[in-house]
Amino acid sequence: MLVLQKICTKKKWLKTDVRKPGSPGFSLLEVLIAGTVFSLGLAGFAALLLSSIIGSAQAQREGIAAMAAASLAEQIRLNPGGLHHYLNPPETITQICNREGQCTPEQQADYDFRLWQLELADSIPNARGLVCHDETPQDGVEGNSQCDGAGPLVIKIFWNGQSTEANGSNQYRFALEIS
Repeated sequence: MLVLQKICTKKKWLKTDVRKPGSPGFSLLEVLIAGTVFSLGLAGFAALLLSSIIGSAQAQREGIAAMAAASLAEQIRLNPGGLHHYLNPPETITQICNREGQCTPEQQADYDFRLWQLELADSIPNARGLVCHDETPQDGVEGNSQCDGAGPLVIKIFWNGQSTEANGSNQYRFALEIS
């Protein structure tokens, strides 16, 4: 082994270029620190991207809830005779109302509200909507809508989603006052 090392040293094959202090180039420690800083930047960017995706999905659900509430409000305005059935919908509908069938305003309200609930649950998973009179429409949670029975007619929609807030709440609400 010594003989091979002497031969290589004479031929300058094994000569290593040892850096002198102050010479240009990067040391292994500098490369490791740069890699760590870069990795931390990528991790921050990934967290930002994830938060952006969750926020975008939530904004989409809020937009769907707004359109669904506006649609039901228009149906209520078109059928004022069935208002009581929008406020207190029955468990089952008595007749499917379409162009061919003649329905009373109450039957039409039952059918419209039930169809609206199905479309809402299909558009926003596990969403639930109701119509009530409420003086403070921006309150209530799923299971406790806090409708006080006074004030304007309100459509409230509740659903669960992924939380982006610091408190970890994942319950969302959209309320629309019908004038």
